Amino acid sequence: MPKIKGVMILLTKTEREIDEQSEKFERIAKEYDSRSYDLLSFLKSAEKGASEIDFVGCGSSYYLAMGLSFHLNRLSGGKVISKFFSGSEVAFGLRTLPKSAILIGISRSGESSETILALKEAKKQFNVKTGAIVCDSKSELVNIADASATLDFINEESVVMTQSFTSMAFLGTLIIRNIFNQGNLKNYMEFVTKISKKTLEDVKNLFEKVKPENYDHFVFLGYDEYFAASMEGVIKVSETSLAPAEAYQTLEYRHGPKSKVDDKTLSIILANDFTKPQEEKMAKEIEQLGGSVISISKTSFGTERNLVVLVDDFSDWFVRVIPLQIIGVRKSLKKGLLPDEPKNLTKVVKF
Repeated sequence: MPKIKGVMILLTKTEREIDEQSEKFERIAKEYDSRSYDLLSFLKSAEKGASEIDFVGCGSSYYLAMGLSFHLNRLSGGKVISKFFSGSEVAFGLRTLPKSAILIGISRSGESSETILALKEAKKQFNVKTGAIVCDSKSELVNIADASATLDFINEESVVMTQSFTSMAFLGTLIIRNIFNQGNLKNYMEFVTKISKKTLEDVKNLFEKVKPENYDHFVFLGYDEYFAASMEGVIKVSETSLAPAEAYQTLEYRHGPKSKVDDKTLSIILANDFTKPQEEKMAKEIEQLGGSVISISKTSFGTERNLVVLVDDFSDWFVRVIPLQIIGVRKSLKKGLLPDEPKNLTKVVKF
C-alpha cells in the first residue's frame, strides 16, 4: 500500500481490484486449458456448421459482448460472422437468430435476468445452441447453457465491474484466437500479462501529471474493439463518479458532439494503425477547441500526452479499458464519492 509522510493510505475495493488485473491475467494464462475446455470444445465442434457465433450481455457485459464480436469478425476470415446483442433485445423478441447460430451469454454473476431470459428465449424460439462466460460456475446461466467457461476465482467486492470485465474479455479473446488459429497462444498470453502490468504503471505515472480528476467532461474515442472499450469507459466514469462521459467513433466526434468541448474536456483516443493519421488530426482539433487529449496507441501520437501500448491488431482492446477505469475512480474520490458503491446500483440486476 502507498504511504504519504508515514501515513498509510487505504485503497478502495475498486482500486484494489483494478490493481489486481495483471495477476488475474496470469492465472487465466496458467489455467487456460481447464478453464476454456468445455466452451472451446463445444465451439470447435459446432463451428463448422455454425453461420454465426453471437454474444449477449447487459451493462458492462454488453460492451464485453461487443468487443468479442468485433474481434471474432476480425479473426474468423469470414468463415463465421458474429453479432452482439443486449439481453433485452433477444429476451423480448426484438432480434431473430438463424438456427445455425450459437449464442454466448456473458455475465459476471451469471444471474442477470435479461441475459438468462435471452438464452432461454433463443433456445425456445430459434432452437440455437448456447454458451456462457461467467465468474460463477454454479450460476443459472451456466445451468441453461450447453457449454460454459467460468472464472470463479474472480470475486469482486465492489459493485462495479473492473477485473471481471477484463478477465472475461481476456478469456473470451483467447478462445476466439484459439478457434481461428491466430498466432502462438502462449506468446499472446505472456504478452497480455506483460503489457497490462506496464499499462497500469504507465497510466498511474501519467495521471499524476495530467490529473484527470480535475476535468469535468470525458470523451472516449476509438473504432471497433476500441469503441467497445470506450463505451465501457463511459459506464465506469458514469457509475463511479456521476460525471458526464461520452463515446464515439473517433472521426464521428467532429460531426456535432465537439460543440461541447471546453477547457474542462478530457478526451482519450484509443488509436489504431488504420486511422491513426486522421485520429491525430482529431486530437489537434480538440486541443484547438480548448480541450485536452491523451492518446493510447502503438507508437507516439501527435499530442504531448501519450500512453504507448505495443500492439496494433486490436488484441489489447480490454487492456485499454484499464486507464478508463482509473479515471472514474480518481474523479469519484475527487468528488468525495465512494466508487465501491455507486448511486442507485447493485451488483446483480434482476426482475
